[in-house]
Amino acid sequence: MRKPATKTAEKKTTPKAAAQADAGQANGRSWLNLRLIEVFVTVVQEDGMTHAAHRLGMTQSAVSQAIGAIESGLGTQLIDRSKRPMQLTLFGSTFYERAIELLRRSRELEQLVGLQQNAQLPQLRMGMVDSFASTVGPVLLREIAPMASRWSVTSGVSGTDVRGLVEQRIDLIVTSDDLGDAPRLMDLPLMQEPFFIVAPKGFSVPGGGLEELGRALPFIRYSAGTFVGRKIDLYLRQQGLSLPREYEFDTSDAVLAMVNAGLGWTISTPLCVLKTRLLLQEYQYLPLPASLHRTLRLVAHNDEHSALWERISATARTILKHQWVPQIKSLTPWDKGVENP
Repeated sequence: MRKPATKTAEKKTTPKAAAQADAGQANGRSWLNLRLIEVFVTVVQEDGMTHAAHRLGMTQSAVSQAIGAIESGLGTQLIDRSKRPMQLTLFGSTFYERAIELLRRSRELEQLVGLQQNAQLPQLRMGMVDSFASTVGPVLLREIAPMASRWSVTSGVSGTDVRGLVEQRIDLIVTSDDLGDAPRLMDLPLMQEPFFIVAPKGFSVPGGGLEELGRALPFIRYSAGTFVGRKIDLYLRQQGLSLPREYEFDTSDAVLAMVNAGLGWTISTPLCVLKTRLLLQEYQYLPLPASLHRTLRLVAHNDEHSALWERISATARTILKHQWVPQIKSLTPWDKGVENP
């Protein structure tokens, strides 16, 4: 006798069930996965679940469930919820360090597979200091575009922080920050450029030094949150100068617009001036009493992609040498410190 056919009910997955599945189950050996680890790391990096949910494209409830699933599986807390702002427990700090390393190795494996299948990286996340991004950046990206299927490029302080490399939020950066002791990172110098005085055109610059110049016209500062601002502040302290803090801005565009309006003078670098795309003849450029330079460098992990990072840095040096170093030298004819390795 033929058995009557039975109709199997199709099980529908609700958004809540999907979130629970993504969070995993604490009972069983496969409850911990890379997605859960990524959620935990993002919560730490974003200082909370709300910002982490936005970055991951998840609901805050799903993020909370994911953290709960990890803690339930581990049998211990990773986050001390009694503290504000959020703090990791002692075990949570250790778990976070290991999680960062695991995600880094996972991404390296993903990139290795991508290179094998497509002869290019699936994605490359790059950070550039603003002055480099606005000058060298467009030409550099056009030259290296075939190296990756997809690009994500950021600029500014947060986009070029070495911490972003360590925490795997970015793959390589072009920065002017000093790295200190970082043996696991590649430090590939691109160019050295000088700092100089930028004053309004037609302004009669007094002799005697920066102190006299500061008395004649307000000093317009880069904010202390920028590398340029910190570098200049340190230089002024080393010279024994204490100039009034009347104007302070985050960007070269704003600083130099103030100078162009005749409201003051500043200390900047040639690339910072060139990025504004203002008429160069609208300013006068003068050497500092004691020389000061910054080095632009490409920094990335010293890993299996080291040859790729070196190719990118070599391309950047070539662009600088042929397109930008001549312009920098024309602005600073007195300086012999412009270097392009």
